[in-house]
Amino acid sequence: MGSPERRRLDWPDLRNARDAGGLPTTGGGTIRARALVRSDSTHRLAAEGLAALREHGVRRVIDLRGADEVAFWPSVLADDEAYRLLPFVDPVDDPAKDLPDLAPMAEMYGLSIIGNAPHVAAAIAAVADAPDGAVLVHCAAGQDRTGMLVALLLRVAGVPDELIAEDYAYSAVCWQRPGECEPASILAALELLDERFGGVEAYLRAHGVTEAQLDALRARLVA
Repeated sequence: MGSPERRRLDWPDLRNARDAGGLPTTGGGTIRARALVRSDSTHRLAAEGLAALREHGVRRVIDLRGADEVAFWPSVLADDEAYRLLPFVDPVDDPAKDLPDLAPMAEMYGLSIIGNAPHVAAAIAAVADAPDGAVLVHCAAGQDRTGMLVALLLRVAGVPDELIAEDYAYSAVCWQRPGECEPASILAALELLDERFGGVEAYLRAHGVTEAQLDALRARLVA
């Protein structure tokens, strides 16, 4: 189940859904199946897609979209006890919003992760504190905000960077958008956290994620 193709989920109404299960970790373990799922927006789900989500054991849904997006495209799970709206981006003070349209994606990711650190940490903590079962993380396309958050989660779990980048890049295959989601973009963001904070864990601790929550993430994710 390790390759992105094998981990892709055939859920009706979604283009970019996949389970992280099967990814190896540097400690000799693997990411548990049905522990962490990523996808595009759940506002697209109809009855059959919702049934597939529930059959997969999803017990927490973390929506990384902004309030304006959610108002326009509300999640069909908005009234479900599993649903949490935790915007990745600060709507008032996101430094990446001032970048020119053609700015390198790596630069945008770096500014976004650093500038939105309290929001990022809150979403990571919500994964750690979720009830038993699968956690689904999504934004609009399941590509950029979801890609950044999942990369941080997988790094905490001990997945090698090259496999994190491969998982990130597979969104371009799901959306049939060649040239998007270049591995170098997410790798640059991880390297920035290494340079600025000494690693992803230190970055998360600096913004409120506790050691107990980091331990809980590893216990949740790693078999």
